[in-house]
Amino acid sequence: MRLLLYILSFLFLAQVQSQTLTLRGYVFSEENQLPLTQVHVQLYNSTRFCQTNAKGYFECTVPVQPSYKLVFTHFGFTAQTKQLRLTDTGLIRITMKENPFLLPDVDVNAKVLPETLVGKPDYSILDFDFYEDRFILLTTGKHSKEKYQLKLSDYAGKIIYSTEIPEYAGTPQQFFRDYTGGTILICKDTLFKVDVMANTLYLWHLHSRQFQEQVKPIKDSLHGQFYFSNEWPDFPLFNYYTLKNGDSVSRKLKTITDTELMKLYNLEYEYLPSRQKLEARRLASYYNTDKTVIAALMSGFTKSMFYSPLYAPLFTINDTICILDHHSNFLFHFNTDGTLTDSVAIAYHHPKRWQDWKRDVLKDETENKLYAHFSRDGRQYLKQIDAHTGQINGIYKLQHHSAERIKIKTGYVYYVYRPFESTQEKFLYRERIQLIKDK
Repeated sequence: MRLLLYILSFLFLAQVQSQTLTLRGYVFSEENQLPLTQVHVQLYNSTRFCQTNAKGYFECTVPVQPSYKLVFTHFGFTAQTKQLRLTDTGLIRITMKENPFLLPDVDVNAKVLPETLVGKPDYSILDFDFYEDRFILLTTGKHSKEKYQLKLSDYAGKIIYSTEIPEYAGTPQQFFRDYTGGTILICKDTLFKVDVMANTLYLWHLHSRQFQEQVKPIKDSLHGQFYFSNEWPDFPLFNYYTLKNGDSVSRKLKTITDTELMKLYNLEYEYLPSRQKLEARRLASYYNTDKTVIAALMSGFTKSMFYSPLYAPLFTINDTICILDHHSNFLFHFNTDGTLTDSVAIAYHHPKRWQDWKRDVLKDETENKLYAHFSRDGRQYLKQIDAHTGQINGIYKLQHHSAERIKIKTGYVYYVYRPFESTQEKFLYRERIQLIKDK
């Protein structure tokens, strides 16, 4: 209930409108004025997007608001942004300039070679995130005593802007991408919302409670619907909910649980000595929770080799909500109103060697494709999941061993890597995903 109230207050403060309008226009190549097809047109800081057709034409439905910022991206072209006001109702005309760094020459008969995008011997890249046609980088100096920095870089490796992370924030850990597509920097003692304005990076304080209750639970939004969960790593059951903009009551979408693990979880109370059972009941009454939850925490069961947190991610693919329930072995499809349309069996997460499965599904936001992540003998593998059938379309093996911070965009896999037996710092690489038949 507290989470629901926070989400409602957040929506009220943001003044999200339920009315929509349609923006229309054409996208052309700046060099030859030919129409560009499959250009990704996205409302800034939103999951709303559309694509151009063979004539370069697009129609994008957006919520009514005083102004808009549309971001146009296309493989091989520099991203463009367009600022619009509510009164701009005419056709939009956009031209995009070819970008040689996004469209390198490839010998189709040769082995795929990773591209080095960003890196210098005097700093190491710890994490990265995408921002339009640029990167936001989390870096540290060559020596551990040197300060952490955020850098804004283009695809050619040019550093556009750098800023130090305040020491009071504690050790920076990683980036978190919220449901709007925004970047959040998680540090040991502080959270920051990272924003880019006029090629300058800005850090805005984000309270931990606000992040935990208003940002992290929301997995995605689509057509005025918000999809969130009450997931807790130390309990083997959680629910997904859907909340329609303007409504005050959420609806349960799907319950996720591991039945066998739940049985073991509940048995922990029975194994406690009498004195600890009494303490578990006292703490359960104090915290208004179940005694079995307290018992599992007291016994250390949730930190043992017998316990594994639930992993059943939610993704929006076009107008379909997909929940990959790796515990029931089904992929569930819902429409935007939260109605179950069908379910299909999945088995990719049960390889011959169970430890190969990394419990990680990645989404290419631009191409709307899903990839399951596997690792064996230090090599990383990506298997493309058919979002309709749950079957594997193909597999791709990364060229570099021990790649870290793997992310996917526009058919490329991006990652951080330090070459084997090298003093070189960690650089940012990418490889074009070329699928082969999965064995």
